Amino acid sequence: MIFFDYDGVLVDSLNLCISSCKFAAKKLNFKGNFPENPYLNLNPVTYHEVARRLNLDGNEFDRLATSYVNKNLNSLKLFKGAKETLEILSKKHTLFVISSTKKEVVQNSLKNKGILNYFKEIYGGTDISKQKRLEIYATKNSIMIGDSISDMNAAKGAGVYAIGALWGWQSADMLKDGDVLVKDYAELLEAIRAFYN
Repeated sequence: MIFFDYDGVLVDSLNLCISSCKFAAKKLNFKGNFPENPYLNLNPVTYHEVARRLNLDGNEFDRLATSYVNKNLNSLKLFKGAKETLEILSKKHTLFVISSTKKEVVQNSLKNKGILNYFKEIYGGTDISKQKRLEIYATKNSIMIGDSISDMNAAKGAGVYAIGALWGWQSADMLKDGDVLVKDYAELLEAIRAFYN
């Protein structure tokens, strides 16, 4: 079983999500200095956590930002090599998406990009933590691929092999607790093959 994070791993969504945060903050009359990248040192990587750091209402911030993303889903692009890698992996492994982004958003996006069929299930939203989901659904030979400290922590906490994606939202320093860090999809494929051999 291989679990993929969505934002920053499958789709290049950082700029859209930063824009969605700026939109939500403006709607909620935020007056302070908005950070260039509100996700850089975030843990967990959620709209609620961005809102908390900006001293804004988390539920309303989440609603506004999610609505903004939904209206702009077509602007998202898959990372280079993602589709080809998923096609290869899906022939031998069961693939899942596990994301803080709402399930419907992820499904719509992946369907739009023509890759939804590679995944057995999409687990989305923040009602249950990533670690809890991994504890429920993962097996001892599972892999979690993520681009944030919260992904690495969730995997380690659930006893799952953690692969850090360096093309995503957070730096190598934030991902240092991963079992292995990879810089692109070619290295990811090698790391997965090495784990299962």
